[in-house]
Amino acid sequence: MEQAYSQSPRILIVEDEPFIAENLQEMLSIFGYDETEVANSANQAIKAIKSSRPDLVLLDVKIKGDQDGIELGAIIKEQYKVPFVYITSYSDKETINRAKHTQPLGFIVKPFTKDDVYAAIEVALFNKNRVAGNSTKDRMISANPTTYSNDSIFVKKKSLLEKIKYEDLHWIEADGNHITIHASDGRDYTIRKSLKEITDKLPKDRFLRVHKSFVVLVEAVTAIDTNFVYLGEKKIPIGRSYYNAFTATLNTISAS
Repeated sequence: MEQAYSQSPRILIVEDEPFIAENLQEMLSIFGYDETEVANSANQAIKAIKSSRPDLVLLDVKIKGDQDGIELGAIIKEQYKVPFVYITSYSDKETINRAKHTQPLGFIVKPFTKDDVYAAIEVALFNKNRVAGNSTKDRMISANPTTYSNDSIFVKKKSLLEKIKYEDLHWIEADGNHITIHASDGRDYTIRKSLKEITDKLPKDRFLRVHKSFVVLVEAVTAIDTNFVYLGEKKIPIGRSYYNAFTATLNTISAS
């Protein structure tokens, strides 16, 4: 089972520039992430982590004080096990090498757009839930081999509830105030809901937003380029910031 949030995920912003911190809070509010807190130093951040146990930390690499963001990242990883995403305007080799050894779940590069921020947060939470979900599922199966696995969503069509298994729900498309669920067997369902409302009901370890108007089943993806996600013959557009965040999490090798 993926971790289910009964409310908006708690996000801690560690940023010592008040304007940037305020800008990030406004962006998160637009995305529906209302449980946010700001810390402007490593000491404040550690106090906030101890008291509120955030689900994710947005961590500026160059915060002022006795410890910079990368040193704080190492502490968060080792002592508090809270996932974090770095915010940085530095892409030099030394900074990246230091940062990657602390195993962040992503990077947001300044100057950033709201799409950059949204994509980085969604991918980070997706990967956090995937790891936590796999661990929880393994423990549940080990303790009780007959545990029922919730692997479907039911769509109400008039008086009938029609079952769609997650593995068959390949992509969802938004159009204004409506979304269309596309199943692999050719069934389509148009529903008066927002994309966020429907994705909140789906496992975050299996479904990922790749565009402001599209969500895909990750395991159905067969290829990716800079413009599209491919689900077999079907092409789904992918936004630039979503592409960067998504591909950064993939295990890739180069073919000759």
